[in-house]
Amino acid sequence: MNAWITRIRSYLKQFIELGVLLLGVSVIAEILFGPDVAFLGSQVTKNLIGVLNSLGEQGIAALIIVFAVIITYRKFLK
Repeated sequence: MNAWITRIRSYLKQFIELGVLLLGVSVIAEILFGPDVAFLGSQVTKNLIGVLNSLGEQGIAALIIVFAVIITYRKFLK
């Protein structure tokens, strides 16, 4: 059973790393080529700003969630 859990954790870790890398590449591509990057299909930075604004409206609960995500990221991906 531990082997399965280790394998699943490894896959999830790789999936999260891939997502973070794709997010970084898409933001850089949008900065370099403008908001209408052909292979992305939408404005990534606009969506990120919208997410951050919605988190700001939620107050302390959003702050706790952001810290939990940062702690999880540091613990599992380092």
